[in-house]
Amino acid sequence: MYILLGILAYLAATSIIAYRAFARDKQLAEANRGIPRDKSHAAQRVSRIPEAKLLFFAIIGGWPGAKYAQRTLRHKSYKQPFVKQLNDIGLLHGAVLGTSAVVIAVLLLGAPAPDAPVTAKAAAPEQQHAPAPPHLSLRPPAARPATL
Repeated sequence: MYILLGILAYLAATSIIAYRAFARDKQLAEANRGIPRDKSHAAQRVSRIPEAKLLFFAIIGGWPGAKYAQRTLRHKSYKQPFVKQLNDIGLLHGAVLGTSAVVIAVLLLGAPAPDAPVTAKAAAPEQQHAPAPPHLSLRPPAARPATL
């Protein structure tokens, strides 16, 4: 139980970090928009957060926060390589989550506990399935040798 709560707290924290990184990058992008693009004003420009860092925040577990920020802040929503990479990270997270759920379900539900009482279903396996029909051959029967 504590492990599950720890995982949820980690995912919430990384989602908040990713959302704040997207919001800060959007703020820096809007701040740089009003500055003229000549050499005299180049020193005033503030460097933005690199896309690789934004994707890193998404891949370490902050994908929900990153996707929420992308939609609500409308930040990097038209840049197709970035959008595809962010969606691929979401698919990867979904695949890992689905695989983990299947593995946990198999481990928890697959084998009965060693101290579990034997049920009637497990006690009579011959009653569960109908016997298989005898194998019929299309070959004619072989001649039997005469006995003395």
